[in-house]
Amino acid sequence: MEFSNLDIDWEYLLERIERFLDLGEEYLTRKLIDYQPEPQLFQQHLVFRWIKSYHTGYFEAVAFPDLQDHAALVGMDDILDRLSQNTAQFVHGLPCNHILLRGEPGNGKRSAIKGLLKKFADKDLRLIQIHSEDLHQLPLITASLRTLPFYFILLCSGIFHSMTTENHTELANFLQGDIETRAENVLLYATSNRIAPSSTGASNSHFSDSVTKNRTEEETLAEAGFGIIINLAPMQQSTYLAICRHLVQQHALSLAEESWQALALAWAEQRKGYCGLTARQFTDDLAGKTILKQKLTKKSG
Repeated sequence: MEFSNLDIDWEYLLERIERFLDLGEEYLTRKLIDYQPEPQLFQQHLVFRWIKSYHTGYFEAVAFPDLQDHAALVGMDDILDRLSQNTAQFVHGLPCNHILLRGEPGNGKRSAIKGLLKKFADKDLRLIQIHSEDLHQLPLITASLRTLPFYFILLCSGIFHSMTTENHTELANFLQGDIETRAENVLLYATSNRIAPSSTGASNSHFSDSVTKNRTEEETLAEAGFGIIINLAPMQQSTYLAICRHLVQQHALSLAEESWQALALAWAEQRKGYCGLTARQFTDDLAGKTILKQKLTKKSG
């Protein structure tokens, strides 16, 4: 059969195909809107991602979560205590606050939040990652979680990055209250890479002019909704070396401190500063080289 000889109304056919696709999209959207996560999902997993899908979304379980240990976060005792205290109040159904951690990239903000799971997973704490560009879906997320028998921390990294007016509005409503009552089992713990001056200290919530001068009015209003704002001071050399020392011991490297300390400082100088991420990158490189050399020497011998 030759299709060129058929009398086909192509315009009508294309219209029908487009209509069929629209109906399929509408059906999927309705199914997602009707979607309510089963409590068993949160019984089986600890960490989740919020996945946006058109005008709605769903929770995706993380099969291999990166569970941090607070004991490994050197030099952050005061910050970890503050986070743990607020979270303890939360999982015991007591008054508590949303938290914003501010400071340089790579200084342990997210690790400090993720480390709360090891402490409070047995108290039904769960962690859900949400991107800043999806914050306008906070009402939908809250509606899906408020009746479940778990406590949820929403983790938003770089919270003021790529935010629209709609995102700012919903964030402010979520933090400060709207016409709907607050979900007592949902908190937002967010991070921001804005640098807090070292003179403010880790627990001072007052911002200097150097930090606030580029902040928009919307961002200022949104930040006001966080009950606890923790400014992480720039890391000092002594803390950086203490982290390196901890990681060298963790890798079980039998190296004298003087043999790696100069290398650690040179590594940090190349990266223009001290932070926990830089310390981990250095020690991973050092451990890889050292262990590989030992294996090759043993093999050749």
